[in-house]
Amino acid sequence: MSSPLAIAAVTAVLKDLLNDGLIDNDLARVGSFSVTAAPPDRVTTGETEQNRLNLFLYHVTPNQGWRNAAQPSRGARGERLSNPPLALDLHYMLTAYGQADLNAEILLGYAMEIMHNNGIIGRESIRRSLSPTNPITVALIPDDGQGRNAIDLADQVEAIKITPHYLNADELSRMWTAMQARYRPTVAYQVSTVLIQSKRPVVTALPVLQRGKGDLGVTSQPNLLAPRPTVPTLEGIEVVPSGGGTHAAAELGDRLILTGVLLSGDAVFAVFSHPRLAKAIELPVDASSTDTRVVVDLPAVNANSAPSTWPAWLAGHYTVSLKMRTAGQIDRSTDVQGLGLDIAPRLFTPPQLSGTGNTLALSIRFFPRVLPEQRVEIFVGTQPFAPQPFTQETDSLTAGIAGVAPSGVPVPVLLRVDEISSLTVRDRSAQPPQFDPQQLIALPA
Repeated sequence: MSSPLAIAAVTAVLKDLLNDGLIDNDLARVGSFSVTAAPPDRVTTGETEQNRLNLFLYHVTPNQGWRNAAQPSRGARGERLSNPPLALDLHYMLTAYGQADLNAEILLGYAMEIMHNNGIIGRESIRRSLSPTNPITVALIPDDGQGRNAIDLADQVEAIKITPHYLNADELSRMWTAMQARYRPTVAYQVSTVLIQSKRPVVTALPVLQRGKGDLGVTSQPNLLAPRPTVPTLEGIEVVPSGGGTHAAAELGDRLILTGVLLSGDAVFAVFSHPRLAKAIELPVDASSTDTRVVVDLPAVNANSAPSTWPAWLAGHYTVSLKMRTAGQIDRSTDVQGLGLDIAPRLFTPPQLSGTGNTLALSIRFFPRVLPEQRVEIFVGTQPFAPQPFTQETDSLTAGIAGVAPSGVPVPVLLRVDEISSLTVRDRSAQPPQFDPQQLIALPA
């Protein structure tokens, strides 16, 4: 999710987009120009008016699709259960000013074409505009006290979308009158969705071990069949744990069974995409795969080997698609959006305690490794703890847990990376299910 700097970040990205787009066109006849983000009443007009595009944020509204996400955020005793995102739509006025006849119209025409051709702003474009190597933008948008910065906008779940909003004459008249500025050619745009979310620690509930009698939950009997797709389509993913049992998420070393239609080819590859990996990971499928069932083995990690030899995977949410190659034909693929797959972190060895009293600390070792920019939390029972800061990719973390309540029985230790938690229950099919002994720890009195 983004930080409170996201609103300024969106304005900076739009300015950069317009400025680069105008530079790419030959506007020598118009002369020099600038792209600004000032209130219209502070833009100089009249005889000294310069060629300018001005982007002004005039209105902010809640995004209806995300408005109730992660609610309720507080429990019955007032404890924080979640950090619901503040979801916003931003409304901009794009105004053109001209030093000579037709200059404003020329600038406005090019600007509208640029906005039309960039209806969705890619994450790489955002990172490029807000990169620390861009001294102007970075100087205008400093980091906040929680270590969050403007470039976090590139990692939020929702893409940034630009939609034109054509105001009528009455709406334009009222807006310019309220701003007490001289009217110039103007078009409005809505930019959505900006998700601002806090990083405050939250209490998390332990996983449910059983859902009703026999762990059957709610059953239903469908009576309609969907038509068979005519293009390669993935319909489901089943996780087969390497150690048996059933898992709520996948781990490295597990087997995946992908089902669908038209999935065969001379060579078939499973493509795994993660928002923090610059390049998608491709794995060849098992030879036993068929047109409707594809088997993929995730690479395993050897705890005794050097971390440098481990597979270059991260914990978190992936999208999975298939790519099929057949001799004499163009490559085919399933939907590029893919199906969702969570790769959970896993603890190598039981957690270790050190120190006493105010120096009590918990150390864990796990795979896959985590990056400094990933959000990492450690839970002892239901209580969240932040790990000690780290600046490099690592497979071990330590967190101070001073003040944790002692427990008469061992409690589970859970590692959460980018909202994906380690599996404290190894086999949910066992009766009754049990917490993994390797992830339990006894808390001293």
